[in-house]
Amino acid sequence: MKSTPYTRLCRRIFADMFLKMNISETNKNRLLEKADISMIYPEYFSMVLMNMMIGFLASFFSTLFLYLLVPNNITALLILGVSSVIPIMIGLVYIRLPVSKAKTRGKNIDRYLPYIANFINTMSAAGISPSEVFGTVSGIDLYGEVQKEAQKITAEIELMGIDAVTALNHAIAISPSKKFAEFVQGIVGVIQSGSELAPYFERCVDKYMFDDLDDRKKNLESLGIMAETFVTTVIAFPLFLVIIISIMGLTSGGISFDFLYILALVILPMSYAGFYVMMKSGMGEDV
Repeated sequence: MKSTPYTRLCRRIFADMFLKMNISETNKNRLLEKADISMIYPEYFSMVLMNMMIGFLASFFSTLFLYLLVPNNITALLILGVSSVIPIMIGLVYIRLPVSKAKTRGKNIDRYLPYIANFINTMSAAGISPSEVFGTVSGIDLYGEVQKEAQKITAEIELMGIDAVTALNHAIAISPSKKFAEFVQGIVGVIQSGSELAPYFERCVDKYMFDDLDDRKKNLESLGIMAETFVTTVIAFPLFLVIIISIMGLTSGGISFDFLYILALVILPMSYAGFYVMMKSGMGEDV
């Protein structure tokens, strides 16, 4: 998410309000950097406030139009309910967005960190400096969010003329990944102590590769448990239930088949959707 003419307009509209509030912006700006949101705190939250106002006006006038067409107590309650819920939902989504994006970026960085460490170890063994290493990483698209972190470090060194240690310290402060921050902190410590980087990178590669293998084994075990649960609860059990209800309906004649329609059209689709969400948000995503 980047700054746009719309977000800059929102910032100008609410500029006086943020000046009067006098809120410390350091931590909030750092969170936006971790989430890769290219805005400062007043601009982002000005956009949030403007979107909430637009959401309120849109929901209010749409429900008001519905009330004018069908004037009754239900549509009157819709005016109050919808016009209150929509702005609150918009606000909650945007307020949670930086934290959510920062966590997602952190997971992505952790996923690629073992391979990045191995790549950096290989380049370091060839005598390439850390600034040149991160400059090379910044041009490789295969490394996901790590590439963006490397691009920030390279931009500070090459464009702003900042020394490598200072640029790496800045990367530590704004990194959404604790592992990556510790990895870069180790590089800074080795550089400042005057030691060789190659032994440090070799230790990091061994540790991260072992951790990555362990995490993948755990994910595979979780996938196995989830697969067994899926087959039992969503495939086998509904089949047996349908057979039992059908036989009871044929024999007793008093069993309603409405439940079968609810099972087929509501319960099973919701179960499939639930397992899909679990797969995307939790176990097995990184395998």
